[in-house]
Amino acid sequence: MSAPAGLPPSPPVVLSNRERLAGVVQAVGRRPADVPRRPWESLLVLGISTLVYAWFGYWLVVEMHVVGFETLDRLNRALMVWHNDPTKLSALGFDYPPLATLLLTPLTIFTGPARALVVVPLASALFAGLTMMTLNTMLRRAQVLAPLRVAVLVALGCNPLVVLYAAGGARHFIWISFVVVALGALFAWYVTADIRFVMIAGLAYSVAALAGYSSLLWFVLSLLMIAAVLARLGADGTEVEGTTVGFAAPTVYVIALWTAFNGLLLLDPFSWITESSDASTSGGLPSFSLVELATATGKLVLHGAPVAILVLPALVFAGVARRNTFALWLAIMLGAAVLTPALAVALRLTDSPLLMRNALPILLLSVIGAIWLARSAGDGSTLVSAVLVVGLLVSIPWTFHAMKTYEHQNLESAFTAAVSTRESQEGTRTLDGSTVGIMSEEAMADWIRDNVSRRSSVLTDNAQTYAVMLLTGRPDLFFDRIDESDGPWLEAAKDPAEHVDFLLLSTDTDNDLLSQLYPDAADGSDALLTVAYSTPRYTLVTVPAGYSRAAGDAGTEEVAP
Repeated sequence: MSAPAGLPPSPPVVLSNRERLAGVVQAVGRRPADVPRRPWESLLVLGISTLVYAWFGYWLVVEMHVVGFETLDRLNRALMVWHNDPTKLSALGFDYPPLATLLLTPLTIFTGPARALVVVPLASALFAGLTMMTLNTMLRRAQVLAPLRVAVLVALGCNPLVVLYAAGGARHFIWISFVVVALGALFAWYVTADIRFVMIAGLAYSVAALAGYSSLLWFVLSLLMIAAVLARLGADGTEVEGTTVGFAAPTVYVIALWTAFNGLLLLDPFSWITESSDASTSGGLPSFSLVELATATGKLVLHGAPVAILVLPALVFAGVARRNTFALWLAIMLGAAVLTPALAVALRLTDSPLLMRNALPILLLSVIGAIWLARSAGDGSTLVSAVLVVGLLVSIPWTFHAMKTYEHQNLESAFTAAVSTRESQEGTRTLDGSTVGIMSEEAMADWIRDNVSRRSSVLTDNAQTYAVMLLTGRPDLFFDRIDESDGPWLEAAKDPAEHVDFLLLSTDTDNDLLSQLYPDAADGSDALLTVAYSTPRYTLVTVPAGYSRAAGDAGTEEVAP
């Protein structure tokens, strides 16, 4: 405001930093009291966890042949980034969240370990180790004694559901680990009021968002929690706005960028929501009544994360009766983890109803909630920690037994059979009828490595034959849909003799685009395309010089890319 006419202007008021921040409830420009840093301990937990899961994973994947084909698909894409002909970053594709594959590319720089599947356990073990390291830091911040910290980590780490997804190469621990890092940072922020932890959480969520779209739910809940906590502590609107914007900016930016990429390359900016493997619209999902969904949710929690049955009401009680704001928000997040699988089914957002792996976020959030209860208990923290250890230990045989018979599952029954019998699961069947193992893929890959040398001489639909490509370690031998996009690939499929020497076809003609064009060749009955090698899942046929498709065959124009 200017001074009245005729009077000298008033001198500017200079506020000290202390006065300027008088209404700020967070620590700015100084590091508040916190637990001492122990990088050696964190690295030790990370290293031991990673090595144990990688060692067990080698036995599980390489010797027992318990491995998910989704994992092989992502690793093949990562391999193609370095070794395809031509090499393309676009090999990552849009089927999976981009970082679920991009973060694996360092593991496939060398083709030998990749084709031997040695790197498969590392694809998940590294992130499971990061999760354990973060939980250990949270336990230290909760002032849990060292022996109990070790007991909690061991009891959780030996949970069979955790072991399967930490050692088998699945992508779920990738996004879950960064969500845990973000929640660990918010845990530290609530304890210390250090605003830098909010920014760390925001960065962690930005990685988690592009590693698994499900993490966006926890991002939104965390954003609301930050605003609610600050408002309750008396922060003014400027501080609440600045903190929440700083927290949300990285995640909003990467999602906006990914949306723009989808719009630019696929002409559908929201295809990452509607078409991805994380959020595919259900086609043949049966109808579930509310009672059936409630029953299925109860079974999921009871068998996959029974400790949640104790932790959730305890968090609600601590949040409401004791005015423990952080406990209440952890209860909201845990409740969301419990309800989300059923909600996804009710809204028909998934083709995989209430899979047992959906219990993983519930289990980990339950442990985080129990850690916070231990810190809030004061002198009773030892008792709370001991109860958590006992609960986790008791759940090990309980969950292991449930994995044998739980209706909606992936490789859980094969995992328990491998652990129980110490025998390879090659050729066995899961509860949903899928065949376990990679013998067909290994046999076809070995034949191709031994008999094919010219680059781009095997035409194939990589969306169905990715496991064979990975196990050859030579994606450059294949003319696939990523090489020059679907258009040129379809032209080559129309006139293969001009481009390739072989066709690699899946015997599953419902999904393989090339097998749809050559169904007789896929089952080995084409008189002109003679079989060079075949396995129960694949057929490799030779393309003779001058070969052309019969005039009566269905045109490639009828096949959707």
